[in-house]
Amino acid sequence: MNRLTEKQLLIVTIGITLLLTGGLGFLIWSDLKSIEDEELKTTNLKGQIAAADAEILKREEREYRVIANREISDREVAFMPEAAEIENFWDVLERFSVESGVEISEIVPNAARSGGRKKKGKVSTIQSVPQILSLRATTAEFLAFINLLENYERIINVVEFSLSGGKAPDPDGKVRHNIKLMLTTFTYSKKIASTIVSINNYEKKKEHAKVKQWLSRIKIQAKETYTLRTSIGRRDPFVSVRRLPVTTQGPEVSNAEQRARQEQMLEQLVSLVEALADGLDYQEELQKRGDLWRLQAQIKENKEIVSDLNSLLSKAQKEITIPELAERLRKEVVDPFERLKKRMGEIIDNNPKMTLDQVTEVRTRVANLFDQRGWGKLGDEVGDFLDASKNGKHVSDEARELVIEILDFRRKAKVIQGFDKRKIEISTIIYSKTGNSIAVINNKTYSEGDALDTNGQIIVVEIGEDHVIFETEGVEIKKLR
Repeated sequence: MNRLTEKQLLIVTIGITLLLTGGLGFLIWSDLKSIEDEELKTTNLKGQIAAADAEILKREEREYRVIANREISDREVAFMPEAAEIENFWDVLERFSVESGVEISEIVPNAARSGGRKKKGKVSTIQSVPQILSLRATTAEFLAFINLLENYERIINVVEFSLSGGKAPDPDGKVRHNIKLMLTTFTYSKKIASTIVSINNYEKKKEHAKVKQWLSRIKIQAKETYTLRTSIGRRDPFVSVRRLPVTTQGPEVSNAEQRARQEQMLEQLVSLVEALADGLDYQEELQKRGDLWRLQAQIKENKEIVSDLNSLLSKAQKEITIPELAERLRKEVVDPFERLKKRMGEIIDNNPKMTLDQVTEVRTRVANLFDQRGWGKLGDEVGDFLDASKNGKHVSDEARELVIEILDFRRKAKVIQGFDKRKIEISTIIYSKTGNSIAVINNKTYSEGDALDTNGQIIVVEIGEDHVIFETEGVEIKKLR
């Protein structure tokens, strides 16, 4: 084996020295990098520790706030019974029914409306308890029952109700209605609420000055109450006084029977006058709202009451002979009725003109009924419009052209109805694209331009592959084969 020369040995030595130097340098660089990373981590940890220390310093004050809020929450949810107390709520409903005169026939849970269903993984401290009540009551009794619910210390939301007007009076002479009442109350679970956040030494910390300071700042909102005024002497709006039977006196009756019948007639007249007064109030309200369709229904109802009053009053003035009752008839019926008739005319005169939007809405409805061939409804719609607009004259200037279109729809509808009554039957069509089509109508052959009758009122204007278009009184009518 040959020995290295001095030059080779020098090169090897230099190479080894460079390797050792590079490795040592890398180790030094690596150590410096590690030191830098550790210093950065230390800085970050110090920041986190400082933030944690700041949060820890706030813990005590936060605990005091939580304690204060928890203490006040017991008072804030006082209107919500515990779940176990819901049966007491039913007892309250029974008590209210007795106080108001309402007859409750059934109380059942309303699962379909329940907003308190438990969700998986989530427990709520507040649960809603929807109920449906079936009951019978006069309007006054029902309103008194609702008023008791509204003023009850527990929260009760009346969600919805439906009322079916009664017809025959009960043995006590009162007409009661069938009512379904949907309401919701709520329950609050203190047990669940107390487990949400746990605080050590709760009772001791509750007495701290800061807790009392927070409690002093929180004010409980007082519940507003309203006492319903009694409605003695007011008629039930769901009982039609116009349909109450009136007994005319016979030829031979006692003085007591005669007085009772005259009083009955007088009371019905007084009720009709009150109904007319209420109806005119509602008519004015609808007029202010611009609700023209309900307005027309109310005007019609008021006119019917006036007609009934005129008819019954004429009879009453002959049959009410007891001086005391005759004087009441004058003061409570005749004089108020004259004032109400005058007021009725003033209300109609003050009825605002129909706007362009309102007339456009009518025109759209009439056009849709025309396309659907709903002739009866179309006639009613146009009739109501003419009543509301004083025969189409009481509209804004920009809506006058629409009035012409609305009336034209009614005219066309009448023409089509008259055409349909003629029972025109198309048995055969021989169609030609060149314009020489022929149709067999009521067993006779016709071409385009021919008249079906001798006076030329119905003209065949077009014969298609499966239809014939007729023209009569300026209206084109398409009839399929």
